[in-house]
Amino acid sequence: MLITQQLASIANKNLIRPAIRYLGKEMNYGELRTAIARLSYLYQNEIGQNGRVAFITRNSPATIITFFALTNTRSLIIPIDPDRSPDEIIAWLKDSKATHVAVTNDLINQTREILLSARMSLPIVEIEKKHGGEYDTSFTASTEHQPLETDTVLLLRTAGLTGNPHLAAFTHKQLNHATTCLRSLYHVSLSDRFMTKLNWAHPFAFLHGMLFPLMSGATCVIDHGLDTTALLQFFIESRVNRLLGNPLFFHKLLITCRNENRLLTGIKSITVAGGLLPRDEARIYERMKSAVAHCYGQTENLWTISMQDTAREEPMVALDEDYGAQKPLPGMKYKVLDANGDLIEGNDLRTGYLAVTGPTVMSGYQSSEKGIEKETKSKIRGTWLYTGDIAQLEGDGEELKITIVGRKDDLLQAGNEYISMDEITDALKRVHGVEDAAAFVVKRVKGDFVVAGAVVKATGGSLNEKQIIESCAKNLYPEQVPKVIVFTDFIPRDFGGNPHYGRLSAQFEGMAG
Repeated sequence: MLITQQLASIANKNLIRPAIRYLGKEMNYGELRTAIARLSYLYQNEIGQNGRVAFITRNSPATIITFFALTNTRSLIIPIDPDRSPDEIIAWLKDSKATHVAVTNDLINQTREILLSARMSLPIVEIEKKHGGEYDTSFTASTEHQPLETDTVLLLRTAGLTGNPHLAAFTHKQLNHATTCLRSLYHVSLSDRFMTKLNWAHPFAFLHGMLFPLMSGATCVIDHGLDTTALLQFFIESRVNRLLGNPLFFHKLLITCRNENRLLTGIKSITVAGGLLPRDEARIYERMKSAVAHCYGQTENLWTISMQDTAREEPMVALDEDYGAQKPLPGMKYKVLDANGDLIEGNDLRTGYLAVTGPTVMSGYQSSEKGIEKETKSKIRGTWLYTGDIAQLEGDGEELKITIVGRKDDLLQAGNEYISMDEITDALKRVHGVEDAAAFVVKRVKGDFVVAGAVVKATGGSLNEKQIIESCAKNLYPEQVPKVIVFTDFIPRDFGGNPHYGRLSAQFEGMAG
């Protein structure tokens, strides 16, 4: 089934229910269905079939309508984060072989400047000026260009945590599966209203913040740049009850609540991606009757690999036992492998390299980069996606518990145990005179790996390497203590606000001798 057909099925049952809320106005499902049909005809005439359309857009109703309309014309959509550097955006455009660029009004000039600097002459489509009012309210594709559920319609960019970013390809069928498998974890009602401040170019935000709500008959509430007190009031006025974001967003939200002496009311659940929320912060949200659900994913699986349920009967229990443990998704299978690549069998607690298979695993990487087929084969073996992460599995079937230990390249292996950098990073940051810090794994000349620490000194600080190592030795096990300290101006971070361990390892390669 095409995603527009699935959306039409939802719309037919909820014609007058709000699908989108933006700037205080609401568009119901009937109006959304009509707008998509009209723009499908318009883009079929203006862009034609099989376009490769990059989206440099803010979250907006026009972004949603244009996305669905272009899938009707067998076009390929490439969401691009407008807040990335011009060099990254140019590389994104070239790698994806984009033929057109769709933009929202606020990004027209920025996009023109980027294209001009790269000497790229791609047509710019100003999507907020497109309405197609002269076209029919029901779209039918021409006989010779009938879209298929196996058409590739979406290219999502990976984070590139351990190498260059790649573009993962997905079909209508995979998008439908990705939304369907989340229903048992969200328990959506038609009164639910989802919102994220993350740009939909991020796979998590695209799926959980935009596509899933619409494919479930809920409402997609679109943020328009509010912060602090105004944001809290926006939640109330827009009746938002499902929040999605990374740990940094939810940390800042708690600070706002504390500063304004206000509670976060009416929020049924918060979905956290990009790392775990600190337990003390999770407890505060649970006390405000907001269930905390962590979500682990990778772009290559259309993001979601495992997730915690948003409707736990006793939510506080999970904060003390199995805090990071998540549930499997319907239709997916999981296994862990040892260092030799052999399956670790049994249902007891087992730790190893995580591999998953299911209907949402990407079709493959698409790229103009040389050797991309080899990259795909190293990631997809048979039908299994090799995540590159270390995980603990316990149990089997619906009772399976999945706990992510970390990226294999970000961990130090000591015997059968894996040493996470999180506790070491916390110890470094507690050293007096340290403004920011991160522990990471670095390879030495003789081939072994050791823990190193990158430290940003507080202004005017006079710390030296010996002082930091001695301080850490008081609070860590011997195998955790950094063997070398490097001083830097900043700590690179990933989407979740976590230290970007891969970049640190590459930046300071050879520093450990």
